[in-house]
Amino acid sequence: MSMHTINLNRVWERHILQDESFAWVRWFQKPSNISSGEQVYLVAEPLLLKQMWLNKNPLRDLVHEGHRVCISESLCQRNSLAFCQAGPTVVSNVEWITDVTSGRFPSERIDLPINFGKVVLKID
Repeated sequence: MSMHTINLNRVWERHILQDESFAWVRWFQKPSNISSGEQVYLVAEPLLLKQMWLNKNPLRDLVHEGHRVCISESLCQRNSLAFCQAGPTVVSNVEWITDVTSGRFPSERIDLPINFGKVVLKID
């Protein structure tokens, strides 16, 4: 088995929330090239990883292995990966994700800024 990598740094939606903070959302399909026994990992900077939500579920609650978290069991056919550049009160509240993923706030499609580091899926 060889490892596959899928880059998620391009084509994020940047939403401007009511308090003028930013929420970032990246939509992606479930990888189709997963073999039996392979796992899908989300790999990102540890601080960013702990702020991310996959399909409206916080990743901070999953077991982390350094820079990565196994998301195989959490994947749907269409997935939303989101995080918010705001204070911990907003970040821990699921309402902002519902508002953002439903299109309530204005957004633009841009690549994730380089200072966030790489965000990738690894199939291993």
